[in-house]
Amino acid sequence: MRVLTLLFSIGALAMAASPDAVAQRLNYPVCAVYSFRTVSCAFDTMAQCYASVSGRGGYCEPNAWYQPPAKAKRKKKAA
Repeated sequence: MRVLTLLFSIGALAMAASPDAVAQRLNYPVCAVYSFRTVSCAFDTMAQCYASVSGRGGYCEPNAWYQPPAKAKRKKKAA
């Protein structure tokens, strides 16, 4: 049973540390910081974040690592 628990823990840590998971988790403009310093950067607006922390304890803050999507460049039409 201990071996199974250890393997599960290692798998969970590997999934949480994968670059894709980190990039997806961090590319939102607002983060919620809950009790015990648990952070969730999965909110588009402060209102969404406030609704999430309401009654659970915590606060909201801007995501310092947020990268807005690149704007598409327009091509000029040939005359």
